[in-house]
Parts: sequence; C-alpha cells; structure tokens
Amino acid sequence: MKTAKLLLLLVVLGTLGFTSGCGKRGARPINTQDGDANRVEMLGSRKVNFGADRDTIVVTLHEGTFHAIRLDVDGSALEMWDVDVFFSNGGHQDVATRLKFTDGSWSRRIDLNGGARGIKKVVFKYKSLHRGKGRATIKLYGIH
Repeated sequence: MKTAKLLLLLVVLGTLGFTSGCGKRGARPINTQDGDANRVEMLGSRKVNFGADRDTIVVTLHEGTFHAIRLDVDGSALEMWDVDVFFSNGGHQDVATRLKFTDGSWSRRIDLNGGARGIKKVVFKYKSLHRGKGRATIKLYGIH
C-alpha cells in the first residue's frame, strides 16, 4: 500500500513539473526554460555557509544520465565562481564561471561535455553576498 501511495505521489509531482523563475518565483517551469523539453530531476541541495566556502552535492547512479545541469539558489544572495562536475566514469568537467545569484534565481543550462553521462558529485565554490542575513540553499537539477 505504501508503494502504491509513493508511486501515485511521484506521478502527480512528475506531471506538475519543477517550477522556478528567472529571478522570480513562480515563473515558467524549469523544464521548459530555454526551449528545453527534456525531463528535469532535482539531484540534491545544500544549505551553504556564510563567507567564502565550497560544498559538494553527491549524486547516486540510480538517478540516471544527464545532458546538462542547472542551479537554483534560494534564501539569500551568493556569488559562485566555480562548478566542478565529476562523472561516474572518472571524468571531470570544470565550469569556471562567475555567477551572481539573488534569492530565488537560477543559472543558465550548463551542458555537459561528451553527451549523456552519470554524475558522481558536483563541487561548488562560492561566497555569500549578504553575511548574517540568512543562508542560501543551492539546488542542483539534472537535465536528461
């Protein structure tokens, strides 16, 4: 019975999709942004510390393979200057960038080199912009 309820919940959530907005909550669903018609899956999140730091979101293989990722930030503003994607086959992609996030904003679609790949973990290097005004949460989405 629990399995049936969980399956029903997943189906309902899957039909609703993930919502995010370009700087504003409640705009277009994340899976239709930038003309992206692929399935989007939240891979994990991390509440970040104040100041300059780095954090890791570990992804398990049962999530599948992905062509791209997207980042969403809630709770506070931060500046991200590096995103390192580590693949399940041992490969690595360094996305050197200087992204500034406000509360409720997200990144562009970040395409992964080499086609659809399993992700092992993603490491973020960032700095909080509003120290003492709440901690930001980074959400990692994979695009199939």
